[in-house]
Amino acid sequence: VGNNNTTGEMHESGWIPGIDMGAAGEIYGLVILAVLLGIGYWIVLNRTRFGFDLRASGASESAASASGVDPKRMVLTAMLLSGAIAGLAGLPILLGDSHTYNLSFPTGIGFLGIGIALLGRNSPVGIAFAALLWAWLDKASPELDFHGYDKEIAVIMQGLIVLSVVVSYEAVREWGLRRQQRRVGAELAAGHVLGANNTTKEVAGR
Repeated sequence: VGNNNTTGEMHESGWIPGIDMGAAGEIYGLVILAVLLGIGYWIVLNRTRFGFDLRASGASESAASASGVDPKRMVLTAMLLSGAIAGLAGLPILLGDSHTYNLSFPTGIGFLGIGIALLGRNSPVGIAFAALLWAWLDKASPELDFHGYDKEIAVIMQGLIVLSVVVSYEAVREWGLRRQQRRVGAELAAGHVLGANNTTKEVAGR
């Protein structure tokens, strides 16, 4: 039979009603909170001093330290904030669907969020589209089983998509770094040639 201990059902006053989408069904009401968090994330990261310090710490700890930022403190703060926000991921299921907690409550939501963040390149807009794609694949998997196909195909597709995005991103980043190095090298070489020509002209003028 197994063990499936459960908490008591939450009072109806604590439920979050869903949003009726007509023939498409219903979505969790907390999707509005997700949109607000995405906007707030972009504002904090790109329009505040804290966001600048956080991006500087992620890009180069030594450069951040030289500018007076404590990278270790920023990393710890980012972990605490991201953990608190990630904890909200289970609220739609808890407050909008099951209204109780038991051992069959979905697990791995945090790792799912990491995959979606990688797919969206840590951009709020990209994450939103990645989440929609991921949700579509999740919803499509039962239909595959119904038509005689293994529903695990959807999971494999999700993994391949994330892997492809990560590999392509690293390849493009590496290509950009090499291109920048070649450009800097060409500029330095041109500077040396120009300096040598000026020196030759000065010597000839004397």
